[in-house]
This record gives sequence, C-alpha cells and structure tokens, in this order.
Amino acid sequence: MNEPLPNRFLSLPDQIVAKLTDDIVTGVYRPGERLKEQEIALSIGISRAPLREAFRILERKGLIEILPWKGARVVEPTRTEIDELFDARADLFGLCARHVAKSGSPNDIAAIQAEIKSLIAATDAGCDEKAYKRQTNHIYMMMYNSIDNRYLRDIMDNIRQKMFWHYCYLGTSTIERRLDSNKYWRELSTAIEQHDAQAAEQAAQSIMIASKEFALQLLDHPLQKL
Repeated sequence: MNEPLPNRFLSLPDQIVAKLTDDIVTGVYRPGERLKEQEIALSIGISRAPLREAFRILERKGLIEILPWKGARVVEPTRTEIDELFDARADLFGLCARHVAKSGSPNDIAAIQAEIKSLIAATDAGCDEKAYKRQTNHIYMMMYNSIDNRYLRDIMDNIRQKMFWHYCYLGTSTIERRLDSNKYWRELSTAIEQHDAQAAEQAAQSIMIASKEFALQLLDHPLQKL
C-alpha cells in the first residue's frame, strides 16, 4: 500500500521533500542510514526522477548527503554543526522573543504564557523527554508564527527542523536539565508579560545556550545518554 504524500498543492518533488523531512526529524530514518531509492519510490508510488530531485533539495537543506556510487544517506551531526546551529537558533529565538515582548498582541502573549506555565507544571511533575520536546516545540512555533516577516519565519523554520532532528538523535534533555531550564522559561514568561524586550531576548538565548552545552556533552560522551 502506498504511503500518502502530505500536500497535493505542492509540486511532486516538494511533496516528497516534506514527507522525507518529517520522516528524518521524527526518527524514521536515523543518522547515517541509507535512503534506498527503489524502496522509497515503491512505498510512495512514484518514479525515481522526482525522488532524485527531492534528494537534491534535501541535500541542499543539509539533511542528507549524496555519495558517489553509494547513494543518499541521512547526515550525522558533527560537533561544529551542532555548535553553529544552536548559536544560530539562540540568536533567532532571542530575536523572536524580543519581537513578542515588544509587539506581540495581547492574545498571542496570553496564549504563549499559558503554554509556558503548562510546560513548567509538566516538567515539575516529571514529564518525559518526548512530551517535553513536543511542548517546547509547540511554544517555539507559537512564537515564530507571531512574527509578521515571512522571510524570517522561513529561516527560523528551516533551522527549527534541523534542530528538532538533532533533538531526536541526541536526546538533548534529562529530567535534571529540564528542571533547570524552568528558571529560564519563567524569566521569559515574566519578560514577555512586562514587555521587556531585552530581558525576553536574554532569557530565550539562555534556553538555547543551556541546550547547546548539554548537546555537546552528549556528543562527546554518547554512552552517558539517558
């Protein structure tokens, strides 16, 4: 039985890209795993030509690499890549938080604060890593979607997809780290409520910097993953 593609309004290669991107970031395909053309083409019900075009797009996005005579495989994150991605996201998330604190609508601010409060309560109650990632990702999306500049949103979403995949691969949280991060989420919520753009930016960046430090520790010491 063929697997459905996500959006018939997109071109066929873009539909394939959307599906494979989702498969990669959710762990269907693991870092280093080969993407077998014939197997994927048969499962989706397509020819190899649009699939190869999708592979080229995914390679430009940095999610896969195409090796001569070996085909495509999901890339494995390096220390430098993780360092640079977290730094980029810290800057962008900080900019996003600044925008929300300064220009966010009352409805957007109330909704974001409610989600942050829910996240803190769930973390204090001992939520697992999967639930934590899902809820933090939802908060990020709420904040990104509050930005009017669609070009900036596109840049943020591209980095978000790569970061979410790294989360799946590294498992970048433990219960201790999640509890520690609550202080930054509280600071972010307070800064947004008080329309303090600078404090909101600093709190958002602190969330990402703490995540980066933990991710790099896990990459250096993979046997310590929890």
